[in-house]
Amino acid sequence: MKSDESPRLRRLPVQIILVLCLFVPMLVSSFPDPSQSVPGVRIPGEVASGINQSARSLLSALSQEQREKIHFSATPGAGGSEALSNWSYFPGERPGLKLNDMSAQERVLAQRLVRSALSDTGHLKWNAIVALEDVLRMMSARDNRSGKPDPSRDPGLYTFAIFGDPAADAPWGWRVEGHHISIKFLLEGDRVLSSTPAFLGAAPTVPMMGPNTGTELLDEEEELALALMKSLVPEQKEIAIQQGELPRDVVTGPGHPGAPDAVGIRLDQLDSSQKILLDALIDSHLGILNSPIEEAEKTRITDANLDEIRFAWWGSLDKEMRHAYRIQGPTFVVELVRTAGDPGHVHIVRRDPDRDLDGSPLLQHLQQAHGE
Repeated sequence: MKSDESPRLRRLPVQIILVLCLFVPMLVSSFPDPSQSVPGVRIPGEVASGINQSARSLLSALSQEQREKIHFSATPGAGGSEALSNWSYFPGERPGLKLNDMSAQERVLAQRLVRSALSDTGHLKWNAIVALEDVLRMMSARDNRSGKPDPSRDPGLYTFAIFGDPAADAPWGWRVEGHHISIKFLLEGDRVLSSTPAFLGAAPTVPMMGPNTGTELLDEEEELALALMKSLVPEQKEIAIQQGELPRDVVTGPGHPGAPDAVGIRLDQLDSSQKILLDALIDSHLGILNSPIEEAEKTRITDANLDEIRFAWWGSLDKEMRHAYRIQGPTFVVELVRTAGDPGHVHIVRRDPDRDLDGSPLLQHLQQAHGE
């Protein structure tokens, strides 16, 4: 029997297949990669699981009364989770459970939570900063006419808080905070949604009493910056050194989210050896994070436009005198301010304007997704 189909119609399926082969890949590529639309950086699942388990172990070891202090069950972004967004590096009360209110074994579990997200270097820095409160208490007793120490200088006042449910699929986070420390992490599955704003400070930077006498804190972050400044030729220094007023403190502190105006010398205006110094300086700030988180955050920086990274300096090139610097790129801001020369007093803040928990598109997303 003779077919009614013409040769043209019989060829049509082949033509359609050819068209699909040509245009379907183009159509698919026009849609964004879903993994890229999710905020945050991806880390190995076992690392995220380790942080999760550390938080759960701490919670399960606490009494009901302690859990009521440390655990804010609302999903971050919902009402009742505001303490994750409100931060300070000054002494004083804050929501959560103090080290003073934990037993020795509970403190071990709290340390494991810190250790789960920080590197060896970061863990040592956090403990050294906490230990400085003992030094400040001894100094206050020495300087007070009464000889009594300042009760606000107490390593036991550092406070832990956990937000959301570490066992759930929704975002959850934890924070430890006190004088000169504000460290926080917000996670969802195998992604670190945020680890900023992050703050470290030290005063005195070189304690002259106590068990860490003579051990300088936060020195690498200053030494590398000074080495970079001293490597610049006069024409480069004219760009890097800012003539405005020396900042009294970090510009992007509590209540000041967002990126300041970008100033200073661009990375593409540095020679190869200077670029290595700037890269090492950035690494010194990310180096408090454990390696997988550090690598993920560094990749976020390097995947942006590296040539837009700027380095700016204010004040003296003498390490013992007041000075400040800022490193700023499309995805991050780092500031260091030496607020006092002798005894040394240093403040450091790291921010990600798109992911900061005190004001950013990420915070807005969380509030829209989980708010009332």
